[in-house]
Amino acid sequence: MAQQTIVVTGAAGFIGREVVACARARGHYVRAVVRREAAIHPEWDDGVTPVVADLMQKGALAGALDGADTVIHLAATISGDAAQQKRDTVEATKALCEAMIDSPSTPRLVLISSVSVYAHDAVAEGGKIDEASALEATPEKRDVYCQNKLLQEQIAASFNLPQTILRPGAVYGPNALWNAHLGAPAGPVLVQFTKAGELPTVYVKNCALAIVKACETAPDGPINVIDPNPPARGQYLQSIGWTKPSVVLPWRLLSFLGQLLPFSSKPGLLHPAILQARMMPVRYDTAGMQALMDGEALTGFDAAIQASREAET
Repeated sequence: MAQQTIVVTGAAGFIGREVVACARARGHYVRAVVRREAAIHPEWDDGVTPVVADLMQKGALAGALDGADTVIHLAATISGDAAQQKRDTVEATKALCEAMIDSPSTPRLVLISSVSVYAHDAVAEGGKIDEASALEATPEKRDVYCQNKLLQEQIAASFNLPQTILRPGAVYGPNALWNAHLGAPAGPVLVQFTKAGELPTVYVKNCALAIVKACETAPDGPINVIDPNPPARGQYLQSIGWTKPSVVLPWRLLSFLGQLLPFSSKPGLLHPAILQARMMPVRYDTAGMQALMDGEALTGFDAAIQASREAET
């Protein structure tokens, strides 16, 4: 395994911290891009070079990209209004790609997208989603996150860069065990919209390993980053220690009502397309993830949940 110099944007984030740690454990040098000096982690060793930069500032990454082998693009935001999210996710991706094209070394791009880009209305209930599944054709009906991830992929594809697209599912770990596929907590109960179907989950350390493996092996993409044998909703809830009662409001019924009532155009679970994408029972093909791992040991679901719960603060 050849040693690489890897640039990681969003290095201080939930996934980014694990990617930096994984890359260093595998002997790579890391240039960790963060937005603020306060985000630099004290545990980073001498093999990590912090780079404080705003991706939107032209030339801000010129030094970091010089001589780099790979760029892992994790930087994005899901906070703020739609304009802020677009700037920090979509426009920042365009600026990064432009900087990479201008760099003499032209490093490989590993873009971290999401399984949210798939069109769930193109999959039958109980069907399987894999890398060949159709992408969302009407993103305006979906949430801003889905829209921005689709735009990120389109922007990357428009540049003549060597690249791999990875599409993680719901990434979990310490202090991040909940995900939107489980339902909607409402006071003393959990409102579920189905109990069927698999959850497209991936443990944060497994996700980080998959990302670094993509740097090392330069696979063709896209690849869905989902752990083998994804858990069912009930299994996941039991594993994280959920004890509150639940009620089931069938997602198809709510979707039907959402199409009839004035609030159907609002975001969230009152929007039929978002409801279907999050709650319709489907299965997930993990063959691409397993091929990428090529025998690497992954943390199993039970051990990952236990480690996550023990590490929570």
